[in-house]
Amino acid sequence: MLWAFLSVVSGLGDAVIFALMKKLKPVNSSIIVWVQYAFALPFLLILLYFNYPQKISLDVYWIAALNGILLIITTYMLVKALQTSKLSVSLPMLSLTPLFLVMLSYFMLREIPSEAGFIGIILIVAGAYIVNIKNGEGFFEPFNSLFKIKGSFYVIIVAFVWSITSNLFKMGIIASNALFFTVLVYFFISLVMLPLFFIKFNEKLNQLKINFKLLAFLGVSSAFMIALASYAMASAIVPYVISLKRSSLIFSIFIGYFVFKERNIRNSLIGTAIMLIGGILITLF
Repeated sequence: MLWAFLSVVSGLGDAVIFALMKKLKPVNSSIIVWVQYAFALPFLLILLYFNYPQKISLDVYWIAALNGILLIITTYMLVKALQTSKLSVSLPMLSLTPLFLVMLSYFMLREIPSEAGFIGIILIVAGAYIVNIKNGEGFFEPFNSLFKIKGSFYVIIVAFVWSITSNLFKMGIIASNALFFTVLVYFFISLVMLPLFFIKFNEKLNQLKINFKLLAFLGVSSAFMIALASYAMASAIVPYVISLKRSSLIFSIFIGYFVFKERNIRNSLIGTAIMLIGGILITLF
């Protein structure tokens, strides 16, 4: 069950990344996106040195390129969502990723969870819905709010695209190994994003200097998160890993409460707890 532990701890890394993205609100989005991947590379390269794959399929390169493009788009959307809405409202929408994964993992990898896993998926969706119910609102209001609150809507799109990138990650791992594919994706994103850094270069360089410590921590957290998640994916099916990785929601809600002073999180906690029960069912049965 090492993969389960790695998935949960990876979720903590996610929560730290989300909080840092929100904390870095004044910083240009392109800097945040680039730093998350570029600053993580040195740490990942050190790990790769001790775990280089014996065999590499040529397919790994186009998979990495496609994955990188999708991650650039979703990271931009996630940064935008986190900077315009509360952590406790937007981030629980990421718990919908396992729902999308059940369908896509079957078609892309022929992976499918057990019957209890399907029940877990239903609990995850129910929990995500409860998160959005506020006092005095009708039962169907949360569904309508998904199209009113941009942050939540952006995160749902991210959740869907991440279900694709998660499967692509597993395909890349199979074609090489966990660290090689991760480094390849992060290098591709860093290279593609680099030219954007030189637009309004002096302004961005100044922002980088002022916020260097937080940005460096973002890079370290990104390396920590993706390395653990990649190792977990190498040992278990993707829907199971991502479901446990969504434990980041609990961490994020508490960070939102204690760091960003977000209140009225009772429904968020209840909903997220239900999601995690669903994740446990998916994983253990």
